[in-house]
Amino acid sequence: MSGADHSFAAEAGTTADGTLRVELAGDLAWDSTDDLLDAVRTRLDRAPAPSDIRLDCARLTLCDSMGLSALLALHRLASAAGGRLHLDRRPAFLDRLLLLTGTYEHLTGRPGTAEPTGEVPAGRADGRGSRSS
Repeated sequence: MSGADHSFAAEAGTTADGTLRVELAGDLAWDSTDDLLDAVRTRLDRAPAPSDIRLDCARLTLCDSMGLSALLALHRLASAAGGRLHLDRRPAFLDRLLLLTGTYEHLTGRPGTAEPTGEVPAGRADGRGSRSS
């Protein structure tokens, strides 16, 4: 029996307008966060630094606590560089993680809360299929 391949990949490139776009795929977990951070840091060290960092999360399959830590680190790096981190096309599990950990508003710039049961109120998280945050 073979399992699904959830290895991590981060394809990064800078657009003509100075935005760093990173397509994420697979599991953003303890063993892959350095790959993401290195891909972004390498481009932030170049002059001129990207104006914004846009992570396309549509193909993420998992984000554990280390993955969340990496997203928070990227938010700090983007802010320090005078830009903004955007989490585009977030899967429902990522919105739920952000809501449950109280990081949703911090990382998306939009208000959002989870119920004490962990349920996401209808219409509160809008990352699924959304274009930007």
